[in-house]
This record gives sequence, C-alpha cells and structure tokens, in this order.
Amino acid sequence: MFRILGLGILLWFIVFTFRVISIGGIDPTYRDPSVNLLQGVRDNLTQIIDQSLPSPQNALLSGILLGTQSDLPIFLKNDLKITSTIHMVVVSGQNLSMLAGFVANLVGFLGRKKTLFLTLFVIIFYSLLTGLGVPVLRAAIMVIFAYLAQILGKDRSGWWILFLTAGLMLIYNPNWLLNISFQLSFLATFGVVVVAPILMETFKKVPEILKQDLATTISAQALVLPIIAFNFNQISLAGIFANILVLWTIPLVMVSGIITLISGIINPVLGQISGLVPSIMLTYFIDIVSFFAKIPGASLNIAKTSVIIWIGYYLIIGALIWILYKRDSHK
Repeated sequence: MFRILGLGILLWFIVFTFRVISIGGIDPTYRDPSVNLLQGVRDNLTQIIDQSLPSPQNALLSGILLGTQSDLPIFLKNDLKITSTIHMVVVSGQNLSMLAGFVANLVGFLGRKKTLFLTLFVIIFYSLLTGLGVPVLRAAIMVIFAYLAQILGKDRSGWWILFLTAGLMLIYNPNWLLNISFQLSFLATFGVVVVAPILMETFKKVPEILKQDLATTISAQALVLPIIAFNFNQISLAGIFANILVLWTIPLVMVSGIITLISGIINPVLGQISGLVPSIMLTYFIDIVSFFAKIPGASLNIAKTSVIIWIGYYLIIGALIWILYKRDSHK
C-alpha cells in the first residue's frame, strides 16, 4: 500500500515539475479569470432574492447561494471577517456538496441512473452559475469522483478523493499552488474530511447536537489559521465560538433559500412568504456575528511571521492528529 502510494506521489511530482517548466514557472500574482457564462441568470435570481427578503438578509442569501458579495454592507463584511465567518457567505465546496447530496436523495423516486445524471447536471450547472471558482471547481471534481467510485463499487474514502482532485487541479494549473483560495479550500476540506472524524471520537462526552459542529469548526479553523495569519496578519479569537453557533444554519438556509427562489419565480408574493424562513435564520446569523465581532479582542492583529514558524505549526498539528488517530484505532 505505502509502496504504491509512494510511486504515485513520485509520478505526480515528475508530471507536475514538467508542467511547471512548460508554463515558465509558477506566477505568485496569478488571479483566476472570472467565468460569466450564466451572469444573466445569476442577476435575475439575485433580483428575486432582493424582492423576497429584507436587507441585509437578501445580500447574505445571495452570497451563500450565488456567490455574490457586492451588495453586502461594509459593516457586515467587516464583522464576518473579524469572526472568521466570511467563508460561509461565499459559494464553497460545502454548498455544492450539500446541493448534490440533496439531489442524490431523490434516488428513491427517480431511480439510480436518472438521479446520477441529474446530480451531475446540477453540479455542472451550479458550478457555472456561481462563476466556477476554485473551491466550487474542487468540490465539483470531488463529488463527480465520489459518484463514479460509487458506480464502480470502489472505496469512496474522502481523503484520497481530495488528494486526487487537488493533484489533478495542480497539474492542470500549477499557479493554484500559491493561490490563497485553493489553499484555504483544500485545507478546510482536509480538516472536515480527515481531521473532524478523529476529533469526534475524542469528543465522545460532548452532547451529540454540538459534537459534529465543534469538531468541524476546530478542524477547519486550525488548518487554515496559518494561511489567514500569513496573508492577512490577523487571527480571529472569537471565530470558533461564532462558527459553532451559526454553522448549523447554513444547510437550512440553503434549502429554504432554494425554495424561496423557486417560489419567487412562480409568484413574487409567494416568494416573500417563503422568504420568511431564511430571513429568520439569517437574522439570527447576523446577530450572532455582530455580537462576537463587538467583543474586545475578538480579532488579533499580528506581525508578519516567517514561513518556517507555520511549517512547524503544521508539523505539530500533524503529530497531534496522528497521536489521536493511533489512540482511537487501538481502542
């Protein structure tokens, strides 16, 4: 097993090196071009959300569902940054995975084959609708691999799908290696897929209603902290608490938001009625974020630190994860 894994890593490194040489090296200033194939559709859907929800709840829902942040009030955007909850108000791999999972649950009604094709269509359409950003692209490839593995009856373990996806993406575009969005997306997903299940075993005495959100939040926050600190010179001290208290609302906001969109397309009044549900949850979201953002010392500004320090940080985190994993595996 380890020999095959080692050969695979070596082969990837060789291919990646040749790819880097072929493009003339990695450009640290690279920025992804925007993809606006469905910009008109996205604008129309944003208008329906604006008609169905009050402000700033409508801007939050547009960010969560469609990836648009231009209408977010400055004060709210600052609060989201201070509490490290800004990642929830952008289209991410989590959003796509939730949507794909929701469609996949229709297998009992449509049958396996039709559900599979519908899921793949939704993945592609949603990825294009939201601008085909790096997190969504990564999630789209991961979900597609997962479903293909399911068809073939193979193991669907998240960690190897994640690494395979990341490896293929970096071969396609080596510039993503230094892309902050790619780094945050990969590390946060690694935390959720690999680290969170290990922490859940450690948090056995934590109430079930809090266990998953606590493990997910700590895992993701711990792994992305160096990237945020290194690039933005800021660490959110209130982030873990704020994330735990609002994370549970995102799936409900997405489902009720999609229902609101469909209702708004049918009839504006029906959309306003349906919009009451996501409005209530988003009001709660705003109040929690605002509360933690106003706590003195909620965010800490730090000086520029060496990459070596953060490499040491990841080595310590890796050692702790390995210790917890070995301890749980011997129980």
